[in-house]
Amino acid sequence: MNVVVFGSTGSTGRLVVESALSAGHVVTAFVRDPKRMPLTHPNLKIVKGDAMDAASVGSAVQGADAVICTLGMVPQAKEDLGRRQPGVPVCSVGTKNILAAMPLGRLIVESSVSVGESFHTGSFGAGFMVKLALKEVMADKEEQEAAVRESDCDWTIVRPATLTFKRARGNLKAGTDLRWNITSTATRADVAEYLVKILDDPATYRKAITVRN
Repeated sequence: MNVVVFGSTGSTGRLVVESALSAGHVVTAFVRDPKRMPLTHPNLKIVKGDAMDAASVGSAVQGADAVICTLGMVPQAKEDLGRRQPGVPVCSVGTKNILAAMPLGRLIVESSVSVGESFHTGSFGAGFMVKLALKEVMADKEEQEAAVRESDCDWTIVRPATLTFKRARGNLKAGTDLRWNITSTATRADVAEYLVKILDDPATYRKAITVRN
């Protein structure tokens, strides 16, 4: 499968690229700065562009079988602190550009717990606390999800709990009504593997799925 990964130099996106290549897919890594993509592989193509620019997004997704979107406005890795973009709606604008360029096809979008229905599946007010702490980020993701839901593509929204940099645990739980709380976590490695695993899983089409370890 020809897969384009947006947010591919982010902490989760890089792992998605690695996982997709390991699974035998042909991967296009969409990056703002090619120097930030250290991976090399015969099936890896690096395309420079900006998710906020509709033209570069459109060029990147031509001929793609699927898109995995891991865009985020607040990178968490120490080396990425200078790339934080508070107040810039990268998730919603970038995803709308993807949808405009690829109105049909397979799209997997990484969102977050507390967005959409998962606000109500958080125990002891967890959804409220996350939205209070990350108001701008969550508002951007709400708009992102709304755009995805209105599209005609075969979409899946994946809402991980707080992401960690720990090693894969292999016990990721997933469900449309999965309960979570403020201490719930999900390793980036497990989430990346899940995003790739469901690429060709029709059972996940047009569903918003919460995941946690």
